[in-house]
Amino acid sequence: MRLLDFCFIIIFISISKTTFASQWIEGNRLVIQGLDKITARIKTFEVDVAKTHKFGVLDIFVERCVFSKPIFKPESLAYIRINDNSDRLSEVKFKGWMFASSPALNALENSVYDISILACKKVDKHLEKSSSVSPKERMSTSN
Repeated sequence: MRLLDFCFIIIFISISKTTFASQWIEGNRLVIQGLDKITARIKTFEVDVAKTHKFGVLDIFVERCVFSKPIFKPESLAYIRINDNSDRLSEVKFKGWMFASSPALNALENSVYDISILACKKVDKHLEKSSSVSPKERMSTSN
């Protein structure tokens, strides 16, 4: 009987480790919010992982984004690189992890722009491409 109990415990531990090994899910699209302090305009945009998005004179490259599983506290993290192209030479102004829940923890320090992440998500690109209506048209018809 003890041997049978021991086997069940070992099986349970091995299953629970593989099931709950990581609380993070890899995302393939990052939702970013940028503030232009000169014009006081906020722009929200989405950037695919391993792609670059231009915001003003900044080039934002998303290397990785992850978000928590639904059973955990909601959180999104992203490893991004931001280049400043205001001079003739492009220089890296920020490289590291940003957190959606606390943007000031690890933020871009720039006199003109503020960048923060809002969410990381996993988007099925096959479904997105198969739609006959573009995302901009969907947004304008929903208003």
